[in-house]
Amino acid sequence: MTAVLNEPLAQLAVEGDLDARALPRFCASLQELLAGHPARLVLDLSQCAFVDAAALAALLEAHRTTARYGGELVLAGCTPRVLRLLCLTGLGRVFTLR
Repeated sequence: MTAVLNEPLAQLAVEGDLDARALPRFCASLQELLAGHPARLVLDLSQCAFVDAAALAALLEAHRTTARYGGELVLAGCTPRVLRLLCLTGLGRVFTLR
């Protein structure tokens, strides 16, 4: 994962699977970026092959936190598999997708 903090924009590129093994590092990166209260947090998921339920919960919490400070969470470049998961769970309507 590569984090870039450039207020008011923060970006995080996710590579591989967002599963139990990757979740602690992912959450730590999210917390670091969210601490700066960015106006927009962009998560680049173009290299993310899989997202599990715990990672979905972390994404929802990041969405809530960003919104609480008047910001926006954007999921960019979702792979077809991740996009299908978001649509099946109804979260495609919650997140801003690019």
